[in-house]
This record gives sequence, C-alpha cells and structure tokens, in this order.
Amino acid sequence: MEKAEYRKHFELEERHWWFRGRRRALRAYLRGIMTGGRPLLWLDAGCGTGFNMTVWKEYGRVHGCDRSAEALAFCRQRGLTDLVRADVQHLPYRAESFDAVSFLDVLYHRDIGDDVSVLREACRILRPGGFVLISDSAFPILKSRHDEAVHARERYRKKTLRGRVEAAGFAVERLGYFNAILFPAVLAVRLLERRSGRAGEKAATPARSNLKAVPRLPNAALTAILSFEAFLGRRIGFPWGSSILCLARKKE
Repeated sequence: MEKAEYRKHFELEERHWWFRGRRRALRAYLRGIMTGGRPLLWLDAGCGTGFNMTVWKEYGRVHGCDRSAEALAFCRQRGLTDLVRADVQHLPYRAESFDAVSFLDVLYHRDIGDDVSVLREACRILRPGGFVLISDSAFPILKSRHDEAVHARERYRKKTLRGRVEAAGFAVERLGYFNAILFPAVLAVRLLERRSGRAGEKAATPARSNLKAVPRLPNAALTAILSFEAFLGRRIGFPWGSSILCLARKKE
C-alpha cells in the first residue's frame, strides 16, 4: 500500500469500527476449532503494522512477516518480536513448521502475480491438519480509488476464492462474506464516486484509502452493527459483503 497508509493503519487498527468488526467475524470463524489443547504456532503473513499479531497471541506464539520495512518498524513500536522481512510468495520457513497461517487483506495485492502459489507456500509450511485464515476484498463492482491506495489487484467472489484455495491443497471449512449489512451503503458510495468522477482522478494524484478516524459515537454504532453481523454469521450465510472470509485446513 502507499506509505502514508501504514501510519493510518498503525493509528486506527485497534479502535476503528471496521477493524474491530472484522476481528469479531474472524473470531466467529475460529469458534469450534479453538477448543483448548496445546498453544498454536501461528504465522501472520503480510502482517502489516502488527495489531493482529497481538490478537492471535491468545492462541499461542505468533510470528510475522512483511516485505515492507515501514510496516515492520510499526510492529516493533508495538513491542512485537519474531518478525522477518520477507515476501509472502517465498516464505523463509521450514516445511510443516506452523499450525496456522493468516492472510488478512494480502492475497489481493497487485504485487502477487499468483495467489494460488502463495497459498501453496502456506500449505507447505503448515503441519498436516493446520489451517489458513483469510480475509480479503470482495465484489469487483466495488473497485475504487481506495483499491488503488492499498495496491489491490482484484476483488474476490466466493467461487473464485474457493477454487484457488482448493487448488493449493486445502479443504474449505467456512467461506462467506463480511460487512453485509452495510453493503448497500458501500455500493451506493462507490457508484456515486464513479458517477461524480472522483474515482477517475488523474493518475498523478496520490490515491487515498477510505480509512479515516471516526467520531466516538458513530464508531461505536458501526462496531455494534458489525458485531451483530458476526453473531448472525454463525448461523446464516450472507449473499454479499464488501469483504470475504475463509477458513480452510491443509488436507491430511
């Protein structure tokens, strides 16, 4: 992503409604497989500024890797260790050395030419029965200047992501959309951006993401909406959402 975006992520990841809602949705995906037992060895691949590493610590020991020196510098500001500067396309870890790998808004990146190859790398370093946890952008119709700012290559549909995860050697356990309740509003905003011409600004103008600080009360209200959605998501599948989530296991 653009360098300026790393600071925004560092400052907002902990409290911003979207990140908080996504974490709750991801935790809902993990329910039922995190039932005790030995601590997991977890790799957050493409760890960014590192807040998610602090979350996964509740499940065991967490390592992080990212190709960006700026991102890793922010991780260190959080006091994180077990960090490696590396490209997720060539993970510098031994085969069958981790129990879990997460890719949170990583696979869609424009520098990843082959996302199946990246997933195969994850499969290689996972122990038999280990799992991969994925979040990413959904629905190509939502593509905007935000995607340019975060260097997105594509947005996924369920059928597309399932096919690529399975081609890499995983069995999908859960797959669905996230941010479904607010999806109509997101779609309307993106379509208005295109109609007004803001989405077609000159290439010389640096693109900026939609990520920004939100006042306390609206932030709390939006967090509550996504928390309610995460609760509903345990029982029903949504037909749309601005993001897609996937939990899959390495085939034994």
